[in-house]
Formats: sequence, structure tokens, C-alpha cells
Amino acid sequence: MGLNGLNLLKVNMTNPRQLTFPFSIDKKSSIKKFFIPKGSEALINELSNKNGDDIFLKGYKGSGKTYLLQAACNDLNNLKFATSYIPLNEAIKLDTTLLDGLESLDLVCIDDIDKISSNKDWEVACFNLINRCNESGCRLIFSCKEGIDKFFPDLLSRLKKMSSFSIRPIQDSQLLDALKFISFNLKIPIEEREINYILNSYKRDLPSAIDLIKRIDEYSMGSKRRITIPLIKELLSN
Repeated sequence: MGLNGLNLLKVNMTNPRQLTFPFSIDKKSSIKKFFIPKGSEALINELSNKNGDDIFLKGYKGSGKTYLLQAACNDLNNLKFATSYIPLNEAIKLDTTLLDGLESLDLVCIDDIDKISSNKDWEVACFNLINRCNESGCRLIFSCKEGIDKFFPDLLSRLKKMSSFSIRPIQDSQLLDALKFISFNLKIPIEEREINYILNSYKRDLPSAIDLIKRIDEYSMGSKRRITIPLIKELLSN
């Protein structure tokens, strides 16, 4: 899946056609590259099951919902399944006919369904998609911001019938291991000493730390120097 950052898919219908969606996707994402927070093992197992149930995934901003939905699409696409990733924070600007025909796929991941709360046209479109997928056998994975349930009753009823999971936040005691794991998978050559320095000198939340490590890696390559604490200090002082 993906070409020049676009979400491309082949729809196997009576008259096969190729749909192009203007949504970017991380083509390197994979469920096996996701650091599992304590308490989220059952969620990862279900996402990894290519024949798993429909999922309604909840989590706070920065918890990894988007990564996991894109990873699920990538992993199945690599097994020759037909998949699609639809971020509703972008799709809501387009016509609801975007969802037409998706039930012919093997997996459809709908990200940020909370973005269409109170948007009747899009709520109805998602409700109809769920009904069509139930008939066709297409698997659905929806993500939603934790604590949002202000959907019209019929849609909410359909979502509640799915296997429901919440992504647990990364505990403070897991941050070092999480950053070591993520840096390794991103092929960023940073040692434990430097990671500890980041955790002691910067924001102690995973999204901010990951963003900083990526910036450090770019700075390191640009200056042709290895990642050290002095280099990190230099970057942070700029």
C-alpha cells in the first residue's frame, strides 16, 4: 500500500478499479514494531490476528491509535490482503461517497471517528458502511478518542457490538525501554546514556521524546557526528 505518500488500493469488484485517497500513511509501520504498554497485550494479539473480530479502539492523544491502524493495514497488505486506512479528521472535508465500495476489501481502518461526532451525514455513512461490511465479511477497525461516545444511537449501538479495547498509557517506568525499542526499530543509533539524558532533561512523555530523538538523528546526520550528550545539548540550545 502507498505510493508517494498516497493510500492506494485495488478494489476487487465485478469491475475492478483503483481508488486513490489523498491520505499519507507510514509505510514502515508494523504491529511488531509497536512497543506494547503494560495491560495492552490482548489488544495487540487481536490486532495481529488476520482473522480477528471488528475492533473499537479507544485511547488518548499520542497513545498510538493512528500508528496501530496504519500498521494493521500494512501487515495485512504485505500478506496480499486488500486494505484501506481512512483518517476521518481529513476525510470529513470530502464527500461521504468516499466510503462507497470499501466493503469489498478485507480490512478497513477508520481513524478518529470522534471527529464526525454530531456530523449526521458522516455518522450515517459510517453506520451504513458497518452494515455493508457485516454482510460482506470485511473486517473493520475504528479508533476513537477516549471518553467520546456522542454518536447517534444506531451508530453507537453498532460500535459497542465490536470488541472494545483501550490503549494503556506508557508508564513512566517503561519510558526507557520504550525509547530503546523504538529507536532500534527506527534504526537511530542512540545509546542508553543519551536516552536517559533526554528523559531527565526533556518532557517525559513518549510522543515528545520520540519527536526529539528523530530531530537528534537528523541533526546528527546533517552534522556528520555521532549522537552524544554534547550534540543533544547543542541541538536543544539552538
